[in-house]
Amino acid sequence: MEEESSKNRLLLERQMEVIELVARHPAGLAFGEIQAALDMPKGTLHRMLAGLCRAGCLDAEPPFEAEAGNARRTYLLGGRMRRLLGTAISPDQMAAVAHTVLYGLVEQFQETAFLSMLRGSRIESIVMATPPKDWHGYVNPGHVMPPHAAASAKAILAFRDEREWEALLDEPLPALTDRTITSPQQLRDELRRVRKTGIAYCREEIDRGLVAVAAPIPLSQVGVMFSVSIVGPSQRMQGYDDEKMKRALLDAASKLAAIFSKQMNADLK
Repeated sequence: MEEESSKNRLLLERQMEVIELVARHPAGLAFGEIQAALDMPKGTLHRMLAGLCRAGCLDAEPPFEAEAGNARRTYLLGGRMRRLLGTAISPDQMAAVAHTVLYGLVEQFQETAFLSMLRGSRIESIVMATPPKDWHGYVNPGHVMPPHAAASAKAILAFRDEREWEALLDEPLPALTDRTITSPQQLRDELRRVRKTGIAYCREEIDRGLVAVAAPIPLSQVGVMFSVSIVGPSQRMQGYDDEKMKRALLDAASKLAAIFSKQMNADLK
């Protein structure tokens, strides 16, 4: 019994070594690279990788179910581990490193900029930067964003697994204003549009008189769990060059992705 327990602990330790190694290489690793790094017998590693892929801890490209031919199979962190890793992210830590980028948006447009994060099944604002004229802000940290109406929530949900959409669509979509999307099919269409364009909007769907624009922040380790947004009064927001604002948000999202990925890689070491 004790010998079997010892073997199980050793197997788990070796599995964790594989997962940790792949997690440090978001672009993925080939079988030979993993084998060389861990000095593991090839047969043992083949079986272990197959098991970890079946469990959702790793993903294989091409997948084991497909014929790889002469293509090199690459192993990446699986959806199950990305979700687990995402739950361990400290919002306070990410908020602390986001200020410079958010204030860059504030200086450019003189409107409120904020960062949102998927936390469990809710999307919350975690940090806000405001211009002096709007010192009170519009989206205070800790505010839960309506997933069917907020630009910040749409920017995150659009890039999540569509099965997560269906969980949302099991619930009624309340009309917060006369412009809120309340049809499940319209919301699906809207999220697919966001996925295609990379930009989400809230056009007075939460509060009459307020408009928000948001971009997703893609992280190789966990996918899209964050978004960056600009929000302001409708009349002012309509006066901005839409293309300029979209480019600024996408640039900010790219900068934040680099900062967050670096922070997460440091945490993984």
